[in-house]
Amino acid sequence: MPDDSGLRAEDLVFRAGLSTRGTGDDDDPPAVTRLAAYGVIVRDGRMLLCRVAPGNLGEGLWTLPGGGLDFGEAPDAGALREVEEETGLLAEIRGAPVVHSDTGIWHRRSGSVRYHHVRFVYPMAVVGGEERLEVDGSTDAFEWVPLEAVAELPLGDLVTRVLEAGREAGREAER
Repeated sequence: MPDDSGLRAEDLVFRAGLSTRGTGDDDDPPAVTRLAAYGVIVRDGRMLLCRVAPGNLGEGLWTLPGGGLDFGEAPDAGALREVEEETGLLAEIRGAPVVHSDTGIWHRRSGSVRYHHVRFVYPMAVVGGEERLEVDGSTDAFEWVPLEAVAELPLGDLVTRVLEAGREAGREAER
């Protein structure tokens, strides 16, 4: 279906660039590296977003469809798998990913954990499947949200970065 929003998933992803944000914190909590992959899918001026389920880090926030990679899984395969798991939709990747690399501290009920989170974000388009909710997973809802309404939701940082990248792409196009 055509995207009449003026923004393409490719613009939102490619302009985000490489992101590194470090905390510089050298305390002793355990350390973990998490690899994850996500899709930016925009159709008819609406962005596909998923809500993080209760009991998961970031519960209640809206994020891109995606999540953690299985051991040995390629990022592109993981992104496509996650989109299908969380929404029932089949997608295809439409360009190279933007990689976000962040460090910090996750404060969890079981104790703090230092993290290095590496996220691959791919521009995608839906090519099939049937919409359905994930059962007993990390998300409990998904919606096609009008681009102009996305910022009104409680958002995970990845969506905020994608929106900022899209606004920057629009400013550059006007120059």
